[in-house]
Amino acid sequence: MKNYNNDLDKLILEAEKHRHNKDYLLSIDLYKEALFFLENGEKIEVLFNLADVYGEVKNFVGANLVYNEIIEIDPLSSGAWYGIAFTNEILNNDIYISLDAYEKAIELDPAYKEAYYYAATIYGDLENYPKSISYLEKVIELDPEDYVAYNDLGSIYESQKDYKKAKSYLEKSISINDRYYLSYFNLGVVHKQMGDHEKAIEYYEKAKNLSDSRFIYLNMSAIYIEDNKLDEAIKILTEGIKENGHYILYYNRACSYRKLGKIGLALKDFEEAYNQDDKVSDWAKNDPDLKDIIKEYL
Repeated sequence: MKNYNNDLDKLILEAEKHRHNKDYLLSIDLYKEALFFLENGEKIEVLFNLADVYGEVKNFVGANLVYNEIIEIDPLSSGAWYGIAFTNEILNNDIYISLDAYEKAIELDPAYKEAYYYAATIYGDLENYPKSISYLEKVIELDPEDYVAYNDLGSIYESQKDYKKAKSYLEKSISINDRYYLSYFNLGVVHKQMGDHEKAIEYYEKAKNLSDSRFIYLNMSAIYIEDNKLDEAIKILTEGIKENGHYILYYNRACSYRKLGKIGLALKDFEEAYNQDDKVSDWAKNDPDLKDIIKEYL
């Protein structure tokens, strides 16, 4: 903190103390009061603190406005450009505004790892995979222990059907952090795509030991259904429902029960899925497993 006069020092210290004590609204008021006594160039540090507090209370509109205020004072602030990009994404605003702001942060600070990473995710969403890959590789160049970037590269290569590269990156991710469930999950996806169902189940099991994500149970059940192991599919879906009672798990268990001719149980599960989200009726009306037994829901 710069050397302010004593009263201003006290004001800012009070703001920091209340922030530390999670009295965020009072902290915000004190930071705002302090800004009245500062010249433009002196405001930046306090504005960053204010933006951080807005972020802690999930007032991302407020945070975004503060980051824009910093840019008006200092257009070369890479941190403020990053803040604009990040809060804009959270607010689900124009994704290209976020991308441009991340790129500006990178231009100003070529070692800005986080800006490369989040720009890479946007490029991936836009299916610009070469750019996404190059930025994730830059993340790894800046931080060779970034297991999330290795995982994301593996996921991209899986989507491109380059399973050898996908496995290499995912295994590297696990070698760095063997508690990151998503890399095990993605290795399950890779092995399923390669036709090795046994290995896929093995990796999904490892993922399941670290997470209750519904997609793990869903993917495992899909393999069992494909292999005509309907009892195993129902067993894993039932486990998933106990951990994470999402409607898609009920829906798939309904399909499994229907394949076994257990109409009553299929209808019960479908009704539970429908009660959670009635859009499942749109799925079912074209689903050969269910369309003939759910006419009252259409």
